[in-house]
Amino acid sequence: MKQSETQTPTPAEAPVPAQTPAQTPAPAEAQAQSQSHSHSHSHSSQSHSRSRSQRSSQRSSQSSQSRHRVEYRQTQSAWAEVEPYCVLKRIWRNFWMVLMSAVTFGLIAYCATVLYIHPTYTCSVTFVVMPRNSTSIYQGGASTVTAATAEQFATLLRSETLLGRVRRLYGDEVAGTKVSASAVSNTNFVSLSVAGPDPRSTYTMCVGVLDHYEDYAQYIFNSVILEPVSSPVVPDKKLFTTYRRNVMSISAAVGMVAMVAVLTVFCFISGTVQTLHGAHNQVDAKLLVTLNHQRKRRTLKSLLRNRKTSLLISNPTTSFLYVETIHQLRAQIEHAFRQYGCKTFLLTSVGENEGKSTVAANLALSLARRHKKILLMDCDLRKSAQHLIFEESAPPATINSLLKSELDPEKLVKALHYRKAENLFFLFADNVKRHSAELLGSPRMEKLMSILRENFDYVIVDSSPMGFFTDSEVLSEFTDASVMVVRQDLMRDVAINDAIDSLSRCQARFLGFIFNDVHTMNIIAGMVGGRRYGYGYGYGRSYGYAYGSDKARQRYGYNYGYGGYGRNPDREAVDVNTARQQQSQKKEGEA
Repeated sequence: MKQSETQTPTPAEAPVPAQTPAQTPAPAEAQAQSQSHSHSHSHSSQSHSRSRSQRSSQRSSQSSQSRHRVEYRQTQSAWAEVEPYCVLKRIWRNFWMVLMSAVTFGLIAYCATVLYIHPTYTCSVTFVVMPRNSTSIYQGGASTVTAATAEQFATLLRSETLLGRVRRLYGDEVAGTKVSASAVSNTNFVSLSVAGPDPRSTYTMCVGVLDHYEDYAQYIFNSVILEPVSSPVVPDKKLFTTYRRNVMSISAAVGMVAMVAVLTVFCFISGTVQTLHGAHNQVDAKLLVTLNHQRKRRTLKSLLRNRKTSLLISNPTTSFLYVETIHQLRAQIEHAFRQYGCKTFLLTSVGENEGKSTVAANLALSLARRHKKILLMDCDLRKSAQHLIFEESAPPATINSLLKSELDPEKLVKALHYRKAENLFFLFADNVKRHSAELLGSPRMEKLMSILRENFDYVIVDSSPMGFFTDSEVLSEFTDASVMVVRQDLMRDVAINDAIDSLSRCQARFLGFIFNDVHTMNIIAGMVGGRRYGYGYGYGRSYGYAYGSDKARQRYGYNYGYGGYGRNPDREAVDVNTARQQQSQKKEGEA
């Protein structure tokens, strides 16, 4: 029977035995065999040629399809693998960088205006040249003498004799000023303009010229006089201040836009899994389910106490979409049991705070609704979270105590906790800073997993992140199947694929990954998804959970609070099976 069940090798794979002289056939037989071999060889060559042509056509079609797929991915990967919500979230989380960029560009603009832009303030006065006996200010070119004299007055106003006297009188108050005067063509108007680096020095120089030009004009011009039409005004310094402020504002805006563009580019080249399209293309594994982001409804009591709440499908406030997605994941686990006989499942992730503990707890709750005995096993010895999610006090017996000594059936029964409301068994853990991999990889762990596999329908194992510790790889040698939780826009696809390769090389069958905490800017998906959820625990952060208010429990008729572990109706069966397992192992050892 065993020989009939074995697979026969193909003609290309079958070894050709060497013929000895004793085995050489007779000439007639050899001729018949040669003819039969020639016919069979011709038929086989025709079949092989047809199969080769079929394989070549299939390869050509597959290559064309892969080429089209690559071209399609190249055209759409830049946009299809980036979620706008992730871009906005990254900008919001790094908004301090945007502000720092704006401040930096603004300071650079300020320094540039101070060092390289030197403002010049101008103070001007307009004079009119008119005869002494005239009452008209504007001669309109009728008096050529007055128009010619205006040019002479302009020469006097910008002469070094007058300007030198004013500088000697006022000293440093007029330092750096420049004076220019010119006559308006075909008129008797003279324009005086003083430019300087400071408004006060410019105004002082202009007033000094007005006060002392008559001392020289009365000796040169007897028939004409020079009368000011407009008085000098101190230049407004606010004009340059406004200009500098505008330059700084524009520079700050450019800095903000530049940093936003940089963050957007980083979101494109980050390599994180952001969209469903990216989950299919970037991760080299099967996508089991997609869990959309859902916000937890916190009660007033938890808000006042500032306590974080856990997201469980047993809570009536959990959205229908999230609960149904967990049930879809349960169907995948049940399919793995029917197809491969898997009963122990390992849930892990690459990084921290990806939601693997929440997914493991909800998967165990979903399985407990359909099956008799489900065990949720917390093997995250670095940062255990399951007893905090279900608001259980520190258990007296944990998996750590089981692995540190010889496996005793009574101690195992004491370590198993049962909650009647959820119909779920628990095996909690203590936090161990060191040697957790040695405990999980010990022969006692293998023995424990074999006992649990025999006595429970399903065993859900929560482990540490693979990006930090090797606990998951050690546990995958003792479990039947493994599942990875990938949170949106958290870990790079290279790290995720490396972790998947590590799990695929282990003894446990890798089923696929769960795309968790998925946000989307699609309005229709947001309306269908309803509520969203978040996470309230992670490595290096404080824990705290609230499991719903008393009013909600009374309203919906559920009792989710801690009311003791209760009595396990199957505890006796567990004891008997455990003792039977011990007796069988003793008999095998004696044999």
